[in-house]
Amino acid sequence: MMEERTIRPHPLWRRWGLAAWSLLSALAVLLICSKSSPLYPMNDWVDVQCFFTVGRGILQGKMPYLDLYEQKGPVLYLLFALAALISRESFLGVFLLEVLSLGAFVYLSARIAALWVRETSWLLFLLPPVLALTVGISPAFCHGGSVEQLFLPAMALFLKLGLTAIREDRPLKRGEAFLCGVLAGLALWVKYTFCGLFAGGALALAVWYAGTKKAKHIGSAALFGLLGAAAVTAPLLLWFRLRGALTALWQVYFVNNLTAYAAGTGARHAGPLAALGNNWMWSAFGALGCLWPLLQPKKQWGEALLLILSALTLGVFTYANGRTYPYYALILAAFSGMGWTGVLLLVQGAAKKLPRRAVPVTAALGAVLLLGGSVLTAYRTSGNVYLMAYEKEDMPQYRFAGLIRQRADASLLNLGFLDGGFYLAAGVEPETRFFCTFNLSLREQDEDQRQALRAGTVDFVVVRGKQSPGKNYTPVDTCSFPFEGRNWTYTLYEKKPSA
Repeated sequence: MMEERTIRPHPLWRRWGLAAWSLLSALAVLLICSKSSPLYPMNDWVDVQCFFTVGRGILQGKMPYLDLYEQKGPVLYLLFALAALISRESFLGVFLLEVLSLGAFVYLSARIAALWVRETSWLLFLLPPVLALTVGISPAFCHGGSVEQLFLPAMALFLKLGLTAIREDRPLKRGEAFLCGVLAGLALWVKYTFCGLFAGGALALAVWYAGTKKAKHIGSAALFGLLGAAAVTAPLLLWFRLRGALTALWQVYFVNNLTAYAAGTGARHAGPLAALGNNWMWSAFGALGCLWPLLQPKKQWGEALLLILSALTLGVFTYANGRTYPYYALILAAFSGMGWTGVLLLVQGAAKKLPRRAVPVTAALGAVLLLGGSVLTAYRTSGNVYLMAYEKEDMPQYRFAGLIRQRADASLLNLGFLDGGFYLAAGVEPETRFFCTFNLSLREQDEDQRQALRAGTVDFVVVRGKQSPGKNYTPVDTCSFPFEGRNWTYTLYEKKPSA
């Protein structure tokens, strides 16, 4: 019988130090790269504004899908509700969620690398600044606050659990299998395309179990994995059932996403392979990481199978609906940490020439220099830095907010485009289910908004471009502002007194 290979853990204080350094690295990079940062007047990305609007709505007792239409999973909106508890009027809470998620991702990625580089763990402190930078400056990072960015640590944790078990030549422990199920359940209820990684990973582990005479443990791992997924799913379904929103959850999150959203029109973006090429700063290391176990003198087929199959199925699930938005690719950065293992081993070879006591000092100095270089590189290369040059008052959201706030208990509709942040800036919450215009082919959306405009149930309407809300409204202000490389014109309409 083969003995288990136990991996010797690092001292606890060193792991805590690595965790703190990971958070600091994430904070430093995101201050520059994410529009949710306090250095920016606002995160004007339409997707994250939609999430935040629904999150604030939950705190008011509204239900996703039933009262406020949106397309992602309910766990995401609960996260943004948590962010709204910290601040409803700014992105401070969202920014803190971003820092925690990116910090956890780079920490877990470093812990994965430690499975191969554990003898010189001081070198692991070199990874967090580099990993945070490659995520933050990549085109797939977009504006900051994407669901892909927030879910990266869950992906990395699953990979770490699986790789650790394979490296130690043992089945997953019951608690580990349960946690894997929890992570898969979260994926289902955040954005179900993320389940691709867990489907591929589960299949790879089952094959490895069978190939290493551990097949008898497959049933136990599956059982505890299902229990973990149920632990996430049951409370959510109960919440929607008690609020009478279970049918809306099924219709919007599953049926409409698989039909109306897939059939919707939108801008053309780079396909999967081109997207990986555009994000070479992490995709190259992700590809290397997946192949790394096969490049060893003694081929590590179990580790390679887990990584390659998980990456392939995640990619297929991500792009199966035919949409190719740039931020989709970011979820594949979950594999990038593995690619830096070879680089660390090369550094390890060079470090052996140094006196033993000099290694920690040299590693610490190198980590500090890397962090400084990462911040400078982020400032010079991030596509979001242009927004730092503007004040809140320069943006149409806050300019229009001044007019909207003059009317007591004003109501607002964001018409013809996704939520542009006008609700947030004006301190107004939506009164219509379709609080903005989504990128899908859905008659219900058009009828809901047309009815609101005909009846004059909203006091103000914001449009982008040449669209008009109709004869019941008159324009009161216009403002142009850059967004995603294009100068857009926004117009604020007010309801006519006679309407």
